[in-house]
Amino acid sequence: MNDKLQRTHLYDWHAKNGDLVPFSGWEMPVRYTDIREEHMAVRDSVGIFDTSHMFRFVIKGSQALEFLQTMTSNNVRKLKVNGGQYTTCLNENGGIRDDLMLYRVEEQEYIWVTNADNGPKISAHLNQHAKNFDVEITDRTRNIAMIAVQGPKAMTLLSKIAGRDLSEYGRFTSNLVDLGGYSSYLCRTGYTGEDGAEILLLDTPFNNEGKDKATAFWELLLNQGEEFGIKPCGLGARDSTRLEAGLVLYGNDIDEETSPLEARIRYAVKFKVDPHYIGYDELKRQKEEGVDKTRIGLVMIDRGVPRKDYDILLRGETIGKVSSGVMSPILRSGIGLAYVKPGVVEEGDTIEIDIKRRLRKARVTKWPFYDSEKYGSTRSS
Repeated sequence: MNDKLQRTHLYDWHAKNGDLVPFSGWEMPVRYTDIREEHMAVRDSVGIFDTSHMFRFVIKGSQALEFLQTMTSNNVRKLKVNGGQYTTCLNENGGIRDDLMLYRVEEQEYIWVTNADNGPKISAHLNQHAKNFDVEITDRTRNIAMIAVQGPKAMTLLSKIAGRDLSEYGRFTSNLVDLGGYSSYLCRTGYTGEDGAEILLLDTPFNNEGKDKATAFWELLLNQGEEFGIKPCGLGARDSTRLEAGLVLYGNDIDEETSPLEARIRYAVKFKVDPHYIGYDELKRQKEEGVDKTRIGLVMIDRGVPRKDYDILLRGETIGKVSSGVMSPILRSGIGLAYVKPGVVEEGDTIEIDIKRRLRKARVTKWPFYDSEKYGSTRSS
């Protein structure tokens, strides 16, 4: 393993209990036991993920709101204190520099959580544009460990640890809470399609004391969650759960050549905002004139797993490429996300995927790929 790879607070625990791989410049666990087991723990009960490799920036100051309004595509003015929103940071051409979570923790203070690969790029971008505003940007990545607790039993577990009912905190909120003696921001968000929270564990500097504190909290979750069938989950289950939910992954499904409208994450975009954000004019043009490509979902009819950059064909003509694909533990078949020319296919159409020079049939479908009455945060059972 490359010695230059970065390590999270929980590295020693992962090295002892999991299989480590390089990921976005970090040494991260891909699995602990079996990816399908970890995946189904998230769908049926609760799983925990170390997400400390993601970058966390604290942005505060008298003009923090105005600054963030120019930096992100959602409407920051709608974000109340103790609220959170999914949004994107765009380039001048409407391409996605990154997708992120933005939390408003005080009247003039926000926490920006961005993808590991894009941390340095976003840091430079923010600091460049901050010169025109009364704001202060601090990288707190190494001082705040981050753990995602996901699944239908996630909030039951966290309420047990807190010693009180945490159901008062609705989705997309971010509140300072005590979790078994650990001061944390309980962010009611996640990227698996399931209910749960992302925990920002405060006062965990990247030293022995901070690492021990983060590890102790991780083990507290595992011990207290044993009755629910909790599993520690690695990158494999992180990818399969987000893809089953139809959620995009930076570097695969979105990048600086892809706009939020092309990616069909329209909920991250607002048009009636003031001041306008970087990339606004191009998005407005795409809204009025149409996009050059559009994201679709697909489920394999034939055997095989669609993988990134596999060609998609319709009646012998190449119409696009796969951007992400996995074997779905719930459907027990290959699923994927892809980009095609707008208007050439619709839900229910049969297409073909070029898998290692063999054409395999797939069906265009909507996401999430699972039955939302049985799985996911909106389940009815």
